[in-house]
Amino acid sequence: MSSEELDLALEAIVQSGGDRTASDLDVAKLGEEAIKNSPDTKKPFLLNNLGNACHTRFEQLGLLPDLERAIAFQQQAVDLTGDGDMAKPSLLNDLGISLQHRFQRLGELADINKAIDILSCAVDSTPDGDYNKGTWLINLGLALQTRFDCIGKLPDVERAIDFMQQALSLIPDGHADKPAQFNNLGIALQSRFKRHGELADVQQAIAFLQQAVELTADENTRKPAHLNNLGNAFQSRFELLGELSDLDKAISCMQHAVKLTPDGRTDKSIWINNLGIYFHSRFEFSKECSDLDKAIDFKKQAVKLTPDDHIGKPTRLTTLGDALQSRFEQLNEPQDLEQAIYFIQQAIDLTPDLNGKKPRWLTNLGISFWSRFHHFREPADLDKSISAHQQALEFTLDDSPNRPALFTNLGLSLKTRFQCFGDIKDVTKAIAAFQQAADCTTESDLNKATSFTSLGLALQIQFQHLGKLADIDRAIGAYQKAVELTLADRFQKSVRLTALGTCFENRFRHSGELTDIEQAIDAYQKTVKYTLDGDSNKPAYLTNFGLALQRRYEHLGEFTDLEKSISAHHCAVNIATDHIGKHLFLNNLGISLLSRYERLGELADLAEAIGLMEQAVGLTPDGHAGKAAQLSNLGLALQRRFVRLKELSDVDQGIRFLQQAVKLGRGSSLNSLGQAFLSRFEHLGVLTDLDHAIRFLQQAVHLTSETVHASSFHNLGTAHLRRFERFNAPDDLNQAIVFMQQAVELTPDGHATKALRLNTLGKVVQLRFEHLADSSDRLHALNAFRAASIASHGDPYFQLDSAIQWASLCSDPDLALQAYERLFQLIPQVVWLGKTVGRRYEELLEIGHAVNEAVAMAISVGNFARAIEWVETGRGVVWGQIIQLRSPSDLLQRQHPDIAEKLEEIARGLENARAASWSKSSSPYTVALSSTGEREAHIHSKLAGNYDKLVKEIRDLEGFGSFLKPKQLSDLAPAACNSPVIILTYTGAIALLPPHADILYIPLPSLSKKQCQELHSKLTSSLTDLNVCVGRNGDRLKPKTTARHSENIGTKEFQSILAVLWLNVVEPILSALGLLHRNSNNYLSHITWCATGTLAFLPLHAAGIYGSADSEQSVKTSDFVVSSYTTTLGALINSGLKSQGNLIQKPRVLIISQPETPDMPPLPGTCEEAELIQQYTFPDDTLHLSHDKATVEAVMKEMSKHEIVHLACHGIQESSNPLDSSFALYDGALQLKALMGLSLHNTKLAVLSACQTATGEETLPEEAVHLAAGMLTVGYPSVIATMWSIEDEVAPRVIAELYARLFGKKWNHGDREKRKVYLGSAYALHEAVNLLREEVGEMNFVKWVPFVHFGADSSVPFNNGP
Repeated sequence: MSSEELDLALEAIVQSGGDRTASDLDVAKLGEEAIKNSPDTKKPFLLNNLGNACHTRFEQLGLLPDLERAIAFQQQAVDLTGDGDMAKPSLLNDLGISLQHRFQRLGELADINKAIDILSCAVDSTPDGDYNKGTWLINLGLALQTRFDCIGKLPDVERAIDFMQQALSLIPDGHADKPAQFNNLGIALQSRFKRHGELADVQQAIAFLQQAVELTADENTRKPAHLNNLGNAFQSRFELLGELSDLDKAISCMQHAVKLTPDGRTDKSIWINNLGIYFHSRFEFSKECSDLDKAIDFKKQAVKLTPDDHIGKPTRLTTLGDALQSRFEQLNEPQDLEQAIYFIQQAIDLTPDLNGKKPRWLTNLGISFWSRFHHFREPADLDKSISAHQQALEFTLDDSPNRPALFTNLGLSLKTRFQCFGDIKDVTKAIAAFQQAADCTTESDLNKATSFTSLGLALQIQFQHLGKLADIDRAIGAYQKAVELTLADRFQKSVRLTALGTCFENRFRHSGELTDIEQAIDAYQKTVKYTLDGDSNKPAYLTNFGLALQRRYEHLGEFTDLEKSISAHHCAVNIATDHIGKHLFLNNLGISLLSRYERLGELADLAEAIGLMEQAVGLTPDGHAGKAAQLSNLGLALQRRFVRLKELSDVDQGIRFLQQAVKLGRGSSLNSLGQAFLSRFEHLGVLTDLDHAIRFLQQAVHLTSETVHASSFHNLGTAHLRRFERFNAPDDLNQAIVFMQQAVELTPDGHATKALRLNTLGKVVQLRFEHLADSSDRLHALNAFRAASIASHGDPYFQLDSAIQWASLCSDPDLALQAYERLFQLIPQVVWLGKTVGRRYEELLEIGHAVNEAVAMAISVGNFARAIEWVETGRGVVWGQIIQLRSPSDLLQRQHPDIAEKLEEIARGLENARAASWSKSSSPYTVALSSTGEREAHIHSKLAGNYDKLVKEIRDLEGFGSFLKPKQLSDLAPAACNSPVIILTYTGAIALLPPHADILYIPLPSLSKKQCQELHSKLTSSLTDLNVCVGRNGDRLKPKTTARHSENIGTKEFQSILAVLWLNVVEPILSALGLLHRNSNNYLSHITWCATGTLAFLPLHAAGIYGSADSEQSVKTSDFVVSSYTTTLGALINSGLKSQGNLIQKPRVLIISQPETPDMPPLPGTCEEAELIQQYTFPDDTLHLSHDKATVEAVMKEMSKHEIVHLACHGIQESSNPLDSSFALYDGALQLKALMGLSLHNTKLAVLSACQTATGEETLPEEAVHLAAGMLTVGYPSVIATMWSIEDEVAPRVIAELYARLFGKKWNHGDREKRKVYLGSAYALHEAVNLLREEVGEMNFVKWVPFVHFGADSSVPFNNGP
C-alpha cells in the first residue's frame, strides 16, 4: 500500500468517527510499514492519522493496546514536528486527548498531568482568532476537570470553567459542537458545586445541561452522556434542597440514557450505575424498599458490565457495597452486610494507592466493619474498622478536604472500642482524632461544629473516668465552639447546648463554682428556647433545665429557683403524654415538690410529690437503671410525711422502698434508709431501729460523694445523739459532736445546708455544755449558731433559730443585741410573702416569744428606740405585709412612675391571691396545676418572687435605699402626734408622747410574763363561768339563768383580774403620765394601747377597782382616759393619715343586719339596732341591707361606696385558719381574706356589732388575728368591735348611744351649755359604754367590758344631723 493510499484510508476512518468494520480498521494496521517508506515531511501527518485510527478503534472496542499504539504514534508525530509548524497545536491536542483517555482507563496521575501540559501548549501556540482555538480550550478544560475529579484540587475546576466559558463564547449558535460545550461547562459547574455547595453553581449547571440535551437529537450518540450529566445535576440539587421532584427528574434522565444506549457500548454501564445511585437516594428519602432493591439490581448490572481494569470499577463496587449496607440496616439480613464488605474490599484492591478515591473506599469499609461489630459483637471487626479508617488517613493528602471526616470516623470507632472494652488509651486516641478533625476543618465548613461536638463528648468521657478538670475544661471549650458555629440548625443547636449544659453541671459538681451551675442553667434555658413545640426531645430539655435550677436551689436556697424548677418539670410532664421517659419526668417533678414542702411546709406539696413518685415507680419496668433512684425518692418522701403526720404506715412503706433501692445497688440510699429507721425509733422507741439506723448510716459515710458524705455524717451524728438521750452515755454525745463537725466541714461555705448543719452542731455542743459546764463548749456552740445565722445562703428558718440560740448564749448584752438584730432581719424571710397566709401564721408561732425576749433585752440596756422598732417589726407581721402592699411610696410614684405602677400591679395580685389553708387535702393529686388552690398557690409564690426582685431593684435606685425596710423610730413618731401611745411589754411600758413622740419608759416591777398568762387564763375561766365563752360559732348571748355559785365565782374572778390590771399596769402608767386626775370640765385625754404577748387579750380599758362600798375607793381607767387599741404603730399611722383627709359633710352609712341567718341562731335584736341607727343618720345617705338582701356580693359591692359600715350579725373567729374568720351573711361568710381584695379609699368607721370581732387567736398573741384588725388593714381607720360574745338585747342600747353621739344628737354628759358636740368614734363609744355600765351595773362586766375601739379617734365634722 502506497503512502497516498494509506493516507486516504486513514482519513476516511477518522472522518467516519470510527464507524467502520474491522476490515477497514485492519487497513490502519497494515499501513504501519508503509509509513516507514514515506518522506519525512509527510510522516508526522501519517503517524498522527494512524494514531487517531487506533484511538477510534479503542473507543469502539475498548481494547487497551489500541490506545497504547495511538499514544505512541501521536507522540512520534509531535516529536517530528517543529514548534513553529502550524500543524503542531492539532497534533498536541490529539495526543493530550489520548493521554486523558488512558488516565481515565488506568488512573495513572502521570497521564493526566502530561495531558494537561500538552493541551496547554496546544492552546498557547494557537493564535487568537484561529478557528480551532475554541476546541483546544474545551479539551484543556476537560482534562483539568478530569484531574479535579481525581485529586480534588480546586484551582483545576476553576481553570476548567474559565477555559470552557472562553470556548463557548467562540462557538456560534447552531454549531454542531455547541451542545457538547454546554454539556462540558455544565459538568464543570457541577463539580465546583460539589466542593462549595453554592446553589448558583448547580442552577447554572442544570441550565447548561438542559440546553445540551435539548439541542441534541436522540439519534446522536452523545445524547445519553448529556442525559447522564443532567441527571447528576438534578441529583446534586436534590441533595441540597431536598425536593423529591429533582430526584424523580434525575431517574427519568438516566432511564432515557439507558434506553438510548445500545448494548455493548462501554458507557452503558455508567448510566446503569448512576440509575442505581439515584434509586438508592430515593430510598433514603422515602424509605421505600422497592427503590433500594432496584438500586442494588442496577448497581450489580453495572459492576458486571465493567472490566476490572476500568477506572470506574472501584467506584461502582463501592456504591454497590453502600446499597447493600443500607439494605442490611433496613432488613438486618447478614448476607447483605457480608456482600457489602466483599464488594468494598474488591474496590480497594483494584484502586492504586495514589488514587484520591481510595480513602473513601477504605472509609466505607471501616463503616461496614463497624456495623458488623454491632451486629455480631466480634472484637476483630472493630479492630478492622479502626485499621481501615487509619489507612484512609494514610492515603489522604494533608490538604484534602476529606481529612476532617476521616479523623471523625476514626475517632468514633476508637470511642466505640473504649466504651466496649474500657481501654483508656482508645478514648485518648479518639480525642486526638477529633481534635485533628476540628483543626483541619475550615471555619465555613458546616461539619466543623460536628467535629467540636465529637471532641467534647470524648473529653467528657475521659473526665468521667480520670476525673481531671483539664478534660472537662477542654470539653466545655469544644462545646462552646460547636454552639457558636451552629447557626440555622435548631435541632443540632439544642443538642449541643444540652451537652454544654451537662459539662458545666459536671464541673459544678466537681468544683462547686457557682458560675458553672449558672452557665448550665443558661445553656439549658436556651435549649428549651430553640426547641420547637412538638419536638419529642422538649420534655427532656425542660427536665434538664428544671434539675439544674433545683441544684442551684439546693446550693443557694433561692426560692425563685425552686419555683422555676417546678414550673419546668410541670411543663415536661404535661407535654410528655406518651413519652418513653415519662416516669423520669414524674419523678423529677416529685423531687422539686418535695423540696418546696421542706421549704414552705405545705402538706399539699408533699402529698402531690408522693403521688407523682408512686406513678413514676409504677411506670418504670423492673430492671430499668432508674428504678432504684425512684424507689429511694419515694421512700424518702414517705419518711418526710411520717415525720409530719406520724402515720406509722408511711415510715414502714418508706423503709421497704429504701431497702429495695439499696438491694438494687443504690448505695446513696443508705443515708435515707438510716434516716427512716431513725425516724421510726424516735416515734416508737424500739432500739433495733436505732441500731439499724446507725449501721446503715455508718455504711453511708463511706460513699465517695461529698454531698452525700456530709448528709450521712450529719444523720449519723443525730442517731448517736438519740442514743445519748436514751442511755445518757457520754461517748454517744461526743460521737454525735464529732460526726456533726465533720458534716459541717464537708459542707462548702455558701451551700444551702450549711446553716442547718451548723445549727444542729450548735445544739449538740450546747447540750454537752449543759451537762459538763465546760465554757469552751458554750463558746463553740455560740460560734456555730452565729455562723449559721449569718450564712450567706440557707433555709431562713434554721438561720433564725440560730440567731435566737446565739442570743440566748450571749453573756454580753451588746452581743445579744447583735444576735437579735439578725433575728429581725430574718423574720421577713421566714414569714415570706410567697407562703400562704396560713403557713406564715404557723411560722410565727415560734417567733413571738423570741421577739418579746429581744424587746426585753433592748429595754434592759436602756435602748428604748430599738425596743420600739423591734416591737413594730416583730408584731402584726402578716397585717404589716398586707398594709405594705397597700402603701406605695408617693416619692416612687413621682420619680419613677413606671416602676411604681409595676409594683402596684404585683402588689394587687398578691393581695388578691388566695390565702390557702394549710389543712390536709383529701382530693386526688393530679400532675398538672389543675386544682384552683394549687394553681393559685403557684401564682402566689411566683408573684412574691417578682415582688421581692422588684423591691431589690428599687432599693438600688438613688434615694431609695431604705424602701420598704423596717421602720425607724423617726418613721414611727407620727403615731403619737395627737395622743400618747403606750407600748406595753411584760417588763414595762414605753410611752410615746405627743407632739414629737418623746420616749418615757415606765417600769412595771409588779408585772411578769407568768402573771399575764395567769390573768388571761383566769379571764377565760371567768367568762366560761359567766356563760360567755361557750364556743366560737358567733352566737350572741341570750339571757340565761346560771347557777348563782358559778356566776359569783366568775364575777369575783373578773373583778380581781381588773384590779390586778389597774394596780400593776394601768395605774402606774397613768401616774407616770400625770393623768390620774379628774378633769373639772369632764374632758378626758385619749390614750392608745399597743399591748404585746398575752397582755393583748386583757381589757386594759376596763382596769380598775370595782365593787367597793366606798365610792372614793372605786377607780377605773375610764375615769381618767378614753382608750383605744392598735395592733401596731404602723396601723395607727395609716389610720391617722386616712382620718385626716377627705373631710365629708354628710357621711354615707351602710347598715347590715341579719336577724335570721340560715343555719344559725336568730338575732332579732339586729332589726331594732338598725332602726335605732337610722334615727340619727341622714336618710338619703343611708342604705340598709337586711336578711336576704345582705348577700356577700351585695355587701362587698356597697362597702366601697359608704364611709361607715355597720355589721349587726354573727361574727366567727376561725382558729384553724385565722383568715377564714368572717361575718355571717345570708348566703355565706364574708371572710377576711375576701375583704383583703377590696379597695376602700374613703372609709372612716366600721362598727362590728358582731360577736368576738376583737377576740384574737390565743396561739398568736403578737399577730392580732381578728376581724377588727382585718378591718383596719383593709382600709377602715377606726373600728368598733367586741372582745367576746355580747347579748342580743344589749347591743342596740350601746349602738343607739354611739350613733347619737357620732351624729350630734346627744349632748356631752355634764355639758351645762347643752350644745351639740360631734364626738369621734373612741369618745362616742366611751360615753355609750359609760351609760350602759350605769344601766346594767358596773359589776356586770360581761355586758359592758367587751366593747372596744381600734385605730385613730377621728371625728368627722358632721355639720348637720337630721
